[in-house]
Amino acid sequence: MQKRRFIPLLLAFLFAVAVQAQTEGGQQKEARTGTWSIYAQGGLSWAGGVWYPNVDAKQSYNQSPAVGGGIDYTIRPWVRVGAEYLWSRYRREQRMPSIDAATMPIKAYGNYLMNYHNAKLGVGFNFMEFWPSRKAQWFNVWLGTGVGYMMAKGNEYTLSFSNTITQNGVSKPVTGNVTIDNGSSATIQGNVKSTNEHSSFNKLYIPLSLHMEFDVTRRLTLGVKGEMDFVMNREDIAPKNLLFGLATVRYNFVASRAQKMQAYYDASIGDLNNRVNELQKQADAAHARAEKAETDLQRLAQEHAGLQRQLRDCE
Repeated sequence: MQKRRFIPLLLAFLFAVAVQAQTEGGQQKEARTGTWSIYAQGGLSWAGGVWYPNVDAKQSYNQSPAVGGGIDYTIRPWVRVGAEYLWSRYRREQRMPSIDAATMPIKAYGNYLMNYHNAKLGVGFNFMEFWPSRKAQWFNVWLGTGVGYMMAKGNEYTLSFSNTITQNGVSKPVTGNVTIDNGSSATIQGNVKSTNEHSSFNKLYIPLSLHMEFDVTRRLTLGVKGEMDFVMNREDIAPKNLLFGLATVRYNFVASRAQKMQAYYDASIGDLNNRVNELQKQADAAHARAEKAETDLQRLAQEHAGLQRQLRDCE
């Protein structure tokens, strides 16, 4: 009896191992159907079309850090919706290589810094689902768009100086050659001024993103992301667009592969156990019928032998 039970169980285990590769694709699809996920992201950002131009600026002012995160709900393997937050900044610097004294005051140095917070609602479409039967189910390319709101605050620091001359009770800026008569007195005054002006704006923007993701496990996904945000109604100080290059780490709220395979094996083994028990009952019933038939056959043989003796006695 134990030997009869062991063989079907062994066959079930071997069968489950053999079909593991075939079921992997289905498990990946199941992990991306009606599931939640959260992610963190970080990288670099660039601002385009800023009203404040760079003049002999440091190389480090060309890009800025960007960090954030978000939450997504994957409706089907080809579409998901979510919300995202992203913080970054853009900077501009003006270090004047020469000074033009034609106008006063003369700007000698300028530094512009703007911190912004982006919050958006978006939708993504999985481009790789054009090939739903592909072998590389762990690789996906998401095309995203949506609508966002940018909240930005910053300041402009300026260092300037000016020269004025007061002659015969009249003061005017020194913008060229100065002529002083011997019969008059003049006062020349130099001033250095630093200002720090604050500014802010709130704007809507339209994001476009391309996100390549690699499923390390069912729960852990790594990715690289490129995004461009187009600012609406930018007016005076808002940038024209923002560019991002980001790395992402995503956690999917799904059962682990081990838990999923354990449930699959448990269900398969349970089904096989039920089938083995049913077949064993059928075998026991057949064995009982065979024993009864053997008993009946022996009884009939004895009766036949008795009749043969009686026939010989009669003869």
